[in-house]
Amino acid sequence: MSDIESVMEFLQNNRIQILSTSIDNKPISRPIGSAMLFKDKIWYCMNNDKSMFYQLQKNPNVCICVCSPEYNWIRIHAKVIFSDDIEVKQIYVDRPTSSFKSVDDERLSIFYLSEISAQIHIKGDIQLYNISY
Repeated sequence: MSDIESVMEFLQNNRIQILSTSIDNKPISRPIGSAMLFKDKIWYCMNNDKSMFYQLQKNPNVCICVCSPEYNWIRIHAKVIFSDDIEVKQIYVDRPTSSFKSVDDERLSIFYLSEISAQIHIKGDIQLYNISY
């Protein structure tokens, strides 16, 4: 399994991730659950009318943290890269839980993680992953 697949497997097994941004040097965290692996990148979608979008525009560095029911956990530091990839947008639009009706929805924004540094902690063992694009 590749490094990106190992990271994504943990995210898929723990669907709600806590994504942290910062504004004015203050951390802000919120749940996000749209992670998917496509084209060897971890993608997310979001409404661009939310404060998180503006925070990411100002500072694209994020931390994502997730804890499993077994108390295993992952911490990811990465840089957000926004994209207009229509193929990725269509996948998000087609999801049954999507609030977006088309790839042309002005509120729909997508991004992938780059410069990934991840640590997966499993029962005291730490697995390190560094993934760059």
